[in-house]
Amino acid sequence: MAKEKMNNETLTLGEFYKKLFFTIRELVFTPRKAWTIIWSEKTGLNDVLKYFSLPLIGAFTLATFLGYIFNHQGVDFELALKYAIFTFSACFFGLYLAYIVILNVLPFLGLKLEKDDAFKIAAYPSVSIYLVGIVTVLFPETFFLSFLMLYAAYIVWEAICELGNASKETRFWQTISVSALVLSLPYLVYFLLIRLSGFTFNL
Repeated sequence: MAKEKMNNETLTLGEFYKKLFFTIRELVFTPRKAWTIIWSEKTGLNDVLKYFSLPLIGAFTLATFLGYIFNHQGVDFELALKYAIFTFSACFFGLYLAYIVILNVLPFLGLKLEKDDAFKIAAYPSVSIYLVGIVTVLFPETFFLSFLMLYAAYIVWEAICELGNASKETRFWQTISVSALVLSLPYLVYFLLIRLSGFTFNL
């Protein structure tokens, strides 16, 4: 059976997905409880990327590919693949840009985090982008659900509240700043890639 290692603990593939689904569920339904666990874990940047972000970005990328194939007349695998590549690149590099800005700029707003924690607060709220994105690309008629991505702001708020090292007003501006970065940078990267490549299709 396939196995993964996390924090010197060997996980079967089934345990890996069970942990991933548990984390997603807690972030969506009980984010404060989720952050209590996340902040206490001794996981590093690579752990979060490997065991949380990349699986979800990969699922979003696959959904984008399949969504284009199933929802457009005529099967154009090349264009579907380009959609998927842009989606993966936008999510991946958008995440890293958000992490870099949070790490280096937000200390001026009183949010000074270690590298691993800065990546966590960029990565975990992005779950709303991936989940809503998967649904809307597979079922385009649900595009109106896109506003649910804003739930990332609530996840960020709970993360900052759980840190408990700032006033309510300061936490508010920290939440606005982090949420804006997490939600906007993947789309900024996406449109920049389109611009540079010369393609004109929509997100």
